[in-house]
Amino acid sequence: MHFSMEQIPNFVEYSKEFRVDESMIDQNNHLNNVVCVEWIQDIAVEHSDVTGGTARMRELECAWMIRTQHVEYKAQAFLGDEIVGTTWVPEYSKVSTNRHSKFVRKSDGKEIFSAVTTWVLVDVKRARPIAIPEDLKDYFRNK
Repeated sequence: MHFSMEQIPNFVEYSKEFRVDESMIDQNNHLNNVVCVEWIQDIAVEHSDVTGGTARMRELECAWMIRTQHVEYKAQAFLGDEIVGTTWVPEYSKVSTNRHSKFVRKSDGKEIFSAVTTWVLVDVKRARPIAIPEDLKDYFRNK
């Protein structure tokens, strides 16, 4: 199933700082890839929470479900690194959206990893995709 995406102007970026701690280090002595995927989801959920999108989604009795996720690892992060994650939602189809994320080391500006995640809006009672209401899109763009 492939969805044609419409580009949305004036999208709102959301950023959050993360710090690599000892529990996040893998056997190769760098940031574990599993943590990267967790950060992608954490920043997406937080972005929706702070904009009011999560509350509106609950009113509509729907939820976002991940359909696909492409992560590109570009550099390594190490213990103590401060990473700035930024996410934005520039594209929509009838029932899905592509959320972009980028994570950059604060000390040198080096991009550590990026991702594009396709989320599908699902009616929680019927467990079926539903059309994304325009007002829900508004939570993720400048008005």
